[in-house]
Amino acid sequence: MKELQNAVTTRQVPLRKPEFQKLLSPSDLKVSDIKTLKCDHIKDYIPDLEYRANHPERARIVNVPRCYNRFTEDDEFIILDLIRKGGTGTKGVGLVRAGARSAVPWRRGEVNAAIVTCGGLCPGLNVVINQIVETLYYNYGVNNIYGIKWGFRGIWNNKEPWLRLTPDSVLGIHELGGTILGSSRGGFNLPKMVDALLDKNVNQLYVIGGDGTHRGARAIYLEGKRRKAKLAVACVPKTIDNDVGIIDHSFGFHTAVEKAVDAIRSSVVEASCIPNGIGVVKLMGREAGFIAAHAVLSSRRVDLCLVPEVPVELDGEDGVLNYLYRTTKKQGYAVVVVAEGAGVSMMKSTQKRDESGNIRLPSIGAFLKKKINAYFESKGEKANIKYHDPSYMIRSVPANAADSVMCNILAENAVHGAMAGYTGFTSGLVNNRSVYIPIPAITATSPVRLNPFGRTWERVCNDTQQPHKVKRCN
Repeated sequence: MKELQNAVTTRQVPLRKPEFQKLLSPSDLKVSDIKTLKCDHIKDYIPDLEYRANHPERARIVNVPRCYNRFTEDDEFIILDLIRKGGTGTKGVGLVRAGARSAVPWRRGEVNAAIVTCGGLCPGLNVVINQIVETLYYNYGVNNIYGIKWGFRGIWNNKEPWLRLTPDSVLGIHELGGTILGSSRGGFNLPKMVDALLDKNVNQLYVIGGDGTHRGARAIYLEGKRRKAKLAVACVPKTIDNDVGIIDHSFGFHTAVEKAVDAIRSSVVEASCIPNGIGVVKLMGREAGFIAAHAVLSSRRVDLCLVPEVPVELDGEDGVLNYLYRTTKKQGYAVVVVAEGAGVSMMKSTQKRDESGNIRLPSIGAFLKKKINAYFESKGEKANIKYHDPSYMIRSVPANAADSVMCNILAENAVHGAMAGYTGFTSGLVNNRSVYIPIPAITATSPVRLNPFGRTWERVCNDTQQPHKVKRCN
């Protein structure tokens, strides 16, 4: 039992056994210089903080005590860059390990917390909200927890009152898609937001959103710091496109891929039941093709995958159109999966932008249908195209089991971080370990893109057997 208590995880216990140690051999691999990405802390600008011991405050069931199996120390780190080559790369990067600390700089009854969801929908938002509320209430005895409606604008817009959140009010919301708080883009007004937060005595703000939302959260933290306010700003990274940097993947991504596969299966059936059938499935992915690529790999029934990171070559012997024609002639049908941002360079853009500043994308589906029909007509044939657009369906569903567990971990550790006094950070999984990441590190590395020369795209091309003529840039 003592060996288990001292181990970081139970999976590491067997590594210490003599039988395992005998299997190890010497190597010239050395990591001698670890630099850490440290998170900001309220004590950095409020040095005279008073700490108290961290004891779970409430029991879910009467007379059943709660406890922490182990507290995390501030000097525990997770190595970011694991991949090494013998004899090279002696430096490494460490991230602060997430988890409950033994002492917290908040008096009992001091915390007033608020939660806000920003940007587009994503499976798991309600799970995150639920877990933040329950961790604050049960672990730390926080009574004043508020839900802010409609994103950042809801912080300062008095037309929509904040919701009072309790374990009872969030009971069962994890089974619902979307977010009970609603969400929106835009509405960012820094002075008004910080004024409103401080006027309502909010000293912990939990922000759920993507890299743009993280930039906004960072601005709120810095303004609070400038005013010497005791305000902890904690984020949970959210993006349906899986394009936030550093973290392993974002919550809701696996659910979205799972639902995208359902659409692909439907497209296969539709296309295979008509002459020259071509199923076209458009998936989310403005600038990153992760959903499309992973859905293709999961379904194993796709003949062509188009993503924003790989230029689309329509014409010519090895062009997309000729490949689709040959595939249809060979097997009677073809299935195409296309990310919404693929082939943008070939289409005329209006340059109109949404409230987040993103350019409104032209319709890749309509463009492909027109080109495919024209090519088949040039061959004296008729293509029967069945177009599927499950974009909003895959993001509005409840989180699956794996994503739900991930949401629990991220949300719980966001609360542990804020209660420990950290601020201006996000709660993420890196190398399957829970960490705290400074917001600037997230915004500096986001958005990320699918690597056209990486193994994921290699697997996609091997699975679809589509032409792959991307050249490496020197």
